[in-house]
Amino acid sequence: MIKKIVFCNCGANLIGIDRLEDIYEQLDRLDHSLVKISDLCGCAVDRKDEIANLFAVDEKYLVIACYPRGIKLLLENCGLNLEALSISYLNFREFSNPQIFQEIALFFEDEISSIGSSELKNNCEWPSWYPIIDYSRCNGCGQCADFCLFGVYDKSDNKVVVTNPRGCKYNCPACARICPQIAIVFPKYEHHGAIAGSDKIDEIAEQQRQYQDIDTILGSNIYKALEMRKAKRQSIIRATAMEQAIVEREKALLEKGKNL
Repeated sequence: MIKKIVFCNCGANLIGIDRLEDIYEQLDRLDHSLVKISDLCGCAVDRKDEIANLFAVDEKYLVIACYPRGIKLLLENCGLNLEALSISYLNFREFSNPQIFQEIALFFEDEISSIGSSELKNNCEWPSWYPIIDYSRCNGCGQCADFCLFGVYDKSDNKVVVTNPRGCKYNCPACARICPQIAIVFPKYEHHGAIAGSDKIDEIAEQQRQYQDIDTILGSNIYKALEMRKAKRQSIIRATAMEQAIVEREKALLEKGKNL
């Protein structure tokens, strides 16, 4: 079986520049098939089809990125059926560079020769900070959608979907902090734990953390706070729509003036 490395250098700088340069230098020395992804989070939105086309059922992959849980969710959002693929994961948050290359050496034992390097880049102007939903835990309560002021989520048929990832406020993981099912992941979250996508979830510790966060973020009356957030979100949406209408009207008047 042909084996390939897929490496995400992570636009969130979760690994230092010195480590990143060392990894790139070592990878470039390898006579193996390599795909470099500038930022998997961004490409999973901007270049979904190209991400999906990187993987074939008759090949074996070693994905070097952050937490496997988060990476799997990103790949599934690109339409990949992970059960049909042979993918191993290396978390550069938890593995040192020497450990990474030791694992690479083990991965390529008895490899069928495949050499070549390619690169996939996302829109670097967007920090690609947004939530992904772990539907194995989500119960569709919609608390995240009610809380979010920026229209990131949509609720329909008892399911919550991230429909506007670009609307997410950079470095704001508040919806994940109050999710009762610990079902929201921000792969670029700089701290460790379930919100960052860790597979090792301490349910009791997360519940205790969540109680504190809900009290801090929403206060004692959760339902009233969420209703107020929903009203504020509608106000923001109306204001944005009005601003857009004014811009379009001024543009139309300008075009009309040119044609007179």
